[in-house]
Parts: sequence; C-alpha cells; structure tokens
Amino acid sequence: MRAVTLEELASEAGVEPSIVQRLIDLDEITPLPDGRFDARDEIILGTVRALLAAGISLEDLVWAIETGRFGIAVIGRLFTDPAPRVGTHADLPATMGPLADRMAPVHAALGLASPAPETPLGADEARILRDFVRIWGSVDETGNADIRVARLVGESMRRVAEGWLDHWDRYARPSMTSQGAPGRSSEDGPPPPDENPTIELARVARDLVAWMFERSFERALRERIVSMTETILIRADRMPARPERPPAIAFVDLSGYTSMTVEMGDERAVAAAEDLRELAEGVAAVEGGRLVKLLGDGALLRFNDAPSAIRGTLTLVDSVAGAGLPPLHAGIAAGTVIVRDGDVFGRTVNLASRVAGQAGPGEVLVEEGVVVALPRGTARFEAIGRRELRGFGEPIALWRATRA
Repeated sequence: MRAVTLEELASEAGVEPSIVQRLIDLDEITPLPDGRFDARDEIILGTVRALLAAGISLEDLVWAIETGRFGIAVIGRLFTDPAPRVGTHADLPATMGPLADRMAPVHAALGLASPAPETPLGADEARILRDFVRIWGSVDETGNADIRVARLVGESMRRVAEGWLDHWDRYARPSMTSQGAPGRSSEDGPPPPDENPTIELARVARDLVAWMFERSFERALRERIVSMTETILIRADRMPARPERPPAIAFVDLSGYTSMTVEMGDERAVAAAEDLRELAEGVAAVEGGRLVKLLGDGALLRFNDAPSAIRGTLTLVDSVAGAGLPPLHAGIAAGTVIVRDGDVFGRTVNLASRVAGQAGPGEVLVEEGVVVALPRGTARFEAIGRRELRGFGEPIALWRATRA
C-alpha cells in the first residue's frame, strides 16, 4: 500500500483539499495511523469528481451519505495501488519522440477520454502507453496497427468489465446502502470496507483476466507454430498435404424474437439471448468452432470446415428447442473468410446471412458449395432450388440439411 499526504491525495485525484476533508468528516475516507492516506482513496475522490461533473451538487451528495442512502468508502479497495505520479500528461509526448502524435488516437481507440494536459500521469500508464506505441510502430509502416489493436483491447475490456458487473448486479443485488455488497447483507448496514465481498470480486476479476490472457495467448501461439511448421514440412515433401477444406460460417436467428419481446417483456428477451450465447458457445467448443459474436436475437459462428458447421448448427437447433427458446433458423456458407480483430468479413459471411434469411423456423439451409465433397454421413440434404439473394448477381442453389 502506498501512503500519501492529504495534499498529495487531492492533487493526484484532481480535487480541492477541502473535498478530501469533507469526506474525512463523513468517514468515507479514513486516515492511516500515521495521519497519511491510502493512495487507493484517489478512486473515491475520482468518483466524487465524476458525480460533481454529472451535475450532482456536493451538498446533495453529503445529504445522501449522512442519511445512509449512499456510500463509497469501499470503492478504493476494489483497485490495486495507483502508481506514483511522474508529472502530467503534458509531459508524456516529450518522451515519445516522433511517436508523440499517436498518444491521443490510442487513448480514443482504447475508449478512454483524452486526459487534460494537467492531469497527473501515473508511472505505469506512461510506461505501458509508451511501450505499446513503440512496439507496434516498429513493425507497422501504415501507422494503423496501434489503433486497431487498441480498439480491440478497449472493446474487449469494456465488455468484460460491464458484463462482470452486470452479473454481480443480477445475482448479488447490491445496493448503494450496502456499498456494493450483496443486498441481502445490508439490513445491518454496509460491511466494513475491507470486509466487503466486492473487494474479492474485483481481485478475482483481475486474476482471471490476467490468467486467461496467458492461456489464450499460449494456445493461439501454438496453433500458429503448428500451422507454420506443417507448411514448411509440406513444401519440403516431408509430410503429405492435408485435404483443403475452406472454413464455414453459420448465421442463426431466433424466430419470433420480436413477438416474444412484446408479449413477454425485455427481460425475457435478454435472458433468451443469454441462453443462446451459452448454447452456441457449447456447440462451438465441441465442434472446434468459435462464437464470433451475438447479433441481438442471433449469432455468428465460424467453423474450421463445412462438416463441423453442419453438425454444430443442427445440434444448436435441437439444443435451442430443448431449452424452450423460440426455434432457430440458420444459414451456412463455406469459402474464404477474412479475419480482422476477432471478427470475420467477406463474401462467405454475407452469403451465410442471406441464406439464413431464406430459412424457416427450425430449418438449416446451406448453399451449394457446402454440399460439395462432404464426408459420407455428415447430413441428409434436400434440394429446394435456386433463390435470388440480395447482393448476389446469380441465383444461389440452396439445400435443406437434416440429420443423417
């Protein structure tokens, strides 16, 4: 734990010392035995600054705290020690040389507000941003890589953070009077800050994200190494080439989702989308595929080949029906796919979407290229003729797939 004086705490948080003293008087900030303060209390003051910026007066905030309707003493404990300050953001470009102009767009791509020049700069932030811009700038001649990667990281972390807290809200039912602790524990008032379960929640989240990055990076790197090694050996005639099967894309949508939203309410519709996500991820894992993204009432999945896509999509249709959800309709196309920032693009993706639009409830339709050279027993197919699909000049032959 890093200890700071009252003046240092106020400076790092960007507030007047009088606001710090006001929160001390309200027992939202507690001095350490030596009279200094836990540097993590900066998070509390940053939250107060955000409340004031949102138009909430300090008097109203004090009233809410004094009447027990609100409390933020625990917030600082949810985070690790903020790094020591090494000047302000105005000082950072001077250390970046020709890459100084990358800092503002990288901040924006990460989804962070561009800090004011006088904003204190943490040593960790300075080091991370400087290294990030430098390493991508050293390998990218276009000057776009840092923005692409920053956007990918920012969007991923935002989804993780918001989703983590959404589920805590759903299951723990915290309240402001309990200072984020499970609502059922707030009858006797909020627990002491250092005993609040939300502190453990934040620690587990940090550990899980760091551990998962290591494991995911390891797996992705190994897959690339295996692929590159196979290519080297195949070109040297030291191993036979694998049969080439293009990847396949599956689009699935819940039929009647809009009607369900009207009849049963938004909460049920959101629950249905969450159930679809879990079922789709389970099927993709079994078939070696991946859920690329949810699309409201539908999902986009990528598989290594057409047989996997057909088996997985048929299984998903059955699973959705067994879970009591509205029936799925699905479309599958195979061919070249462009992968960028975890998403997929190209003609194959567009074709799968258009094919899905032709399917009825419970139907899985595939374009003709999917049916070519499939292993025996993959599925049964029934020709339903050629259809005009928006964006495609020639009619596309479609087949209905059912279990073999």
